[in-house]
Amino acid sequence: MTLLSEKIVVTAKEFLSEKNINDNADLNETIYQVKLMEYDWNMQFSAASITCEIIWKHAIGRSSVSEWRQLDKLFVPSPIGTYANFRGCNSYKSGNVPEVGALAFWKRGNSSWMGAMGIVTKVEKNKQSFDIIEGRLMSGSDNKFITVMESAGKKTGLPFKEDKLNLIGFIYCKPGEIR
Repeated sequence: MTLLSEKIVVTAKEFLSEKNINDNADLNETIYQVKLMEYDWNMQFSAASITCEIIWKHAIGRSSVSEWRQLDKLFVPSPIGTYANFRGCNSYKSGNVPEVGALAFWKRGNSSWMGAMGIVTKVEKNKQSFDIIEGRLMSGSDNKFITVMESAGKKTGLPFKEDKLNLIGFIYCKPGEIR
């Protein structure tokens, strides 16, 4: 048995090196095709949300259908909307301290929808610095695609900036083990 938080990190790292998120079989399922159409590829922040959703679902596995359904409702195109949905849900805890496997959220200034999100993959001992894996929208010659990237040295406790992304918090995965 493995802790779910550890499984989320392993799954996220697989998307960095071995899996192309655009060729992922799950993206061909109806639920993702509908979401991709709803998410609007031109909306720059939707890639982060769909990437985090796919990684969390892969880590959880298909044995938990009820949790998949709940995640379908919680993840939306905007990271700020996703954060609000999770905060309003009693099934998930939120906080200001990074933890491995958690979703990290940033908000651009005082925007009600512009932000970013990623999955925490490493936390420094002092809990002031952490690494994430995130999805970003890239444009190719013929189409748009999601690339999965690793970003190191994200900081907590930085002062608010109107024109920058500001860390607003974390949503923690459910505690426990997974097969």
